Amino acid sequence: MRFLQFSCLFVSAMTIKWEEEVEKRLLEYMSHSSTTGNEAEFAGVVVKDLEENGWTVYKQTIPGTDRFNVYATYRNSDPKHVKVLLNTHLDTVPPYFPPTQDEKNIYGNGSNDAKGQLAAMVTAAIIISNTDEDVARALGLLFVVGEELDHVGMIEANKLEILPEYLLVGEPTELKFGTIQKGALKVKLTVTGEAGHSGYPDSGSSAIHKMVEILNDVQNFKWPCDATYGDTTYNVGKIAGGQALNAWAAHCEADIFFRVVTSVKNIEDLLAGVVNGRANITLLSSNDPVILDVPPIDAELDQVSFNTDIAYFDAKDKVKGKYLFGGGSIKNAHSKNEFIPKEELHQCTSTLVKLVHHLYSNHH
Repeated sequence: MRFLQFSCLFVSAMTIKWEEEVEKRLLEYMSHSSTTGNEAEFAGVVVKDLEENGWTVYKQTIPGTDRFNVYATYRNSDPKHVKVLLNTHLDTVPPYFPPTQDEKNIYGNGSNDAKGQLAAMVTAAIIISNTDEDVARALGLLFVVGEELDHVGMIEANKLEILPEYLLVGEPTELKFGTIQKGALKVKLTVTGEAGHSGYPDSGSSAIHKMVEILNDVQNFKWPCDATYGDTTYNVGKIAGGQALNAWAAHCEADIFFRVVTSVKNIEDLLAGVVNGRANITLLSSNDPVILDVPPIDAELDQVSFNTDIAYFDAKDKVKGKYLFGGGSIKNAHSKNEFIPKEELHQCTSTLVKLVHHLYSNHH
């Protein structure tokens, strides 16, 4: 019955007024630079917006900085009793450039990653609080700093000990819910050669030539794939070596980034087999994939190959459901061509409202 009541209220609330409101909110948010490390001023703008709309805000300072996470609940609701937590990040990838728009799209730094998600979440929360205060009191908003660099905001946010029943993280997924956030494995391969005059093959051995052979084997190896979770992919992002054009290279190194659908250990073991002792393998960083939940509403699904704060949320394995969703495309994020279609911004907002109500109804 509650969900039917919500549907009627929602049709009334989601008029052109709200579509214009979320666009206006996004343009305002984008008019403030918040590149990683410089989020404080913009975070204050978000705090003011939330407080003016009835939300109680706790500012969690990142030690040693002026930066802070924003955690909001509705009208002094107990922050420990949040049932549904909406999360995204405040920071954007530099350089900052201001927003522009046309009839169909909003363009600019952070338009989809992730100020578009932020504007949709805040607007959805306000719609909910204006239509059903009980649902609003079960909703929490967590907006963190540093996601684009070192995830320091989410790591610090764990100290808040928020344990929701459901978590939704906002990132540009083209309005599809993720089935998996692929894991990440970053390694450095190092090969040693023997310097010598390159005109005489028996005067030394080239570390670069050896590395080329290894990387060719990496390229030709059949890495794990899964019908639901997608393919293991990799990128040889950096290569360095050699000391002169007329000398055999005494040293060569290559950095490889694997997007993992099985486990970090599985890929480490397979890589060790491919390398077979021909190079030294150094672990740079890693995190296992996060298997995401299918939402209880009709929605398209897809794999997600980029990293998010979900992997750094300590309670991720204790929630009943964790979701990754948002408007816009990651394929144009972090670029001078970043944009979000206005229609996707509207649909993202309406989907968030629908999902929060559905999860609240399931809880009750």
